[in-house]
Amino acid sequence: MKYTHFDDIQPNHRTDFVMLYFAACRSLRELQAAIRRTNGGKLTCRQAWLLRRIQNKFMQMVARLKATQRNEAPAIPNAKYPTGIVIDLKSPQGNVFYLIGLANRLIKELGLSAEEIAEFKQEQYRATTYQANLALLRKWFGIVFIGNNEYNTKP
Repeated sequence: MKYTHFDDIQPNHRTDFVMLYFAACRSLRELQAAIRRTNGGKLTCRQAWLLRRIQNKFMQMVARLKATQRNEAPAIPNAKYPTGIVIDLKSPQGNVFYLIGLANRLIKELGLSAEEIAEFKQEQYRATTYQANLALLRKWFGIVFIGNNEYNTKP
């Protein structure tokens, strides 16, 4: 098998970064389990260090991707807390449950006050449709949605 540099690997229409990231994390967990099985349930210090190093590289890749997306994202001018996040609605990130979880993570990361959290939760409770949830995330966090024009209508 000929090994190539990662820059030489061309993406195709069947893969995206999120899918590759989760596949790599799953492979890392399987590798860790296999090493534990062969070593009687324990990892050596070197093996644990190498696995942590790979995991940190994955997290750096995700951070770099998010930074790139923020720089390329068109800004939504009236957002309360503009984050510059871009979400492709055709990807697994377009799932409404992922979007609700993202909103909860952003609330924690941004350090919103109790009153603002209560206001957001009240609006989130009233958003009963998929489009209403998208509009809520645009309004509060300035998230830009791409990929599916049917759901990508601006309020």
